[in-house]
Amino acid sequence: MSAQPREMARNSWRLLRVGDIRRLLMLYAVLVLYSAVYVHFWADQLSPLIHYDFIGYDSMKPGVYRLLTFLTPLAILPIGTRLRAPGQFIAGALAVLLFIPIPIVFVAMVTTPAFWGVYALLWVGYFSVCTLASISIKINFPITSERQFRSMVVGVYIVFALGFVYVLATNHVSIVGFNDTRAAREDVAVFGIQGYLLVSYITSFGGLLIAMAIMLRKYYLVPLAIGGFIVCYAALTERNAVLMPAWIIYIYFAHKLFFRNSTTRFLITVMMPFLCGTLFADVIGTDDTETFLYRAFTLMNYRLFSVPAVAFNVYYNFFQTHPLTYWSHINIITNFVSYPYAAPLSLVMADAYGLGNYNASFLETDGLAAAGTTALPFVSILFGLMLMGINSCMSKLNLTVIAIVAAGPSIALMDTGIGPSLLTNGLAPLAILLLFAPRTAAWNLR
Repeated sequence: MSAQPREMARNSWRLLRVGDIRRLLMLYAVLVLYSAVYVHFWADQLSPLIHYDFIGYDSMKPGVYRLLTFLTPLAILPIGTRLRAPGQFIAGALAVLLFIPIPIVFVAMVTTPAFWGVYALLWVGYFSVCTLASISIKINFPITSERQFRSMVVGVYIVFALGFVYVLATNHVSIVGFNDTRAAREDVAVFGIQGYLLVSYITSFGGLLIAMAIMLRKYYLVPLAIGGFIVCYAALTERNAVLMPAWIIYIYFAHKLFFRNSTTRFLITVMMPFLCGTLFADVIGTDDTETFLYRAFTLMNYRLFSVPAVAFNVYYNFFQTHPLTYWSHINIITNFVSYPYAAPLSLVMADAYGLGNYNASFLETDGLAAAGTTALPFVSILFGLMLMGINSCMSKLNLTVIAIVAAGPSIALMDTGIGPSLLTNGLAPLAILLLFAPRTAAWNLR
């Protein structure tokens, strides 16, 4: 190589390194800013507004909160600055919804020495998840023509359509208002394979249908996809069934117009509803509880951005004085280890604290409930390996498809354990189906 090309290559490498460092610093700055805003929200908005045992700000520990705003973002940086895998979308959303909020809401629960002991385990877990979230294993994809793959997809949705018809024909279904969902859920009698079908559609396969409609430019399928979500809401009265299509469409347009392959911009997209709600509370206030803006604030900032994090406090408190499950809450392990409770963990929490069915993420169900705080790094590595497996099955897919398909799991997995994530929420069958997607198809190269 002559001196001039060698010098040009060296300069290009320097520019690349400078660009990488600049993007990484920007990612860190955004995460630190979000952490600081969340501390403000927790201290000045939510804690004075919502009063029960697991929500509180400890004004005697300002230094701890300040340290958290800088330390937790460091554990998230391995996620990378360029999006290329579904695991990054999922881990990135969880970083905003869970990883940053959990330590902040947990500070007031325990003494400072006890807090730092638990936080160290959480930090290692976060670092593990975010490191594995962008990794995939090179596998040989099955040779499938575009026509064959379309036939497979059509077959899958024929099964869903027949399942929906059966659910509607054999169950009492009704569409109720958001305020009545908790009472209506007591009358839900959808179980077994019907439940799996509906929940997997909400989390995984509804998003895939929207993605295929957009990529194949068959836009008439979008209303059909939304109709599927409506059926799921009528049968299960789960708010996610109504919110999920709006979230998927929001992520699609944000990807197309704003974040594209930028991790930092994607995280800002996930943060935006929370930031808008916090700004509303600062400017207008939360005194008038009858306004639409107040209800939107409590739906987003409280239910979406706080309740999943508060679950850590609930599970930590309960399993300090009650038997651990040692993963016997997972069906297959129940055959070998005795499950110490008469109901699922969410119902156990409901009976203990009267807070409703308290579903929780892998950190609580597969970590705290199974083997205590010491299990947090272990279950985080398992979760990261799950993301790595999904990345491997979906590698080389169009980033738009990945963004749309990962939108549902990125929200659903904040209150679901590892086992239900793969099976009940349909991530495993979705990943297997997309393993057969032809990477050379026109829609994938678009």
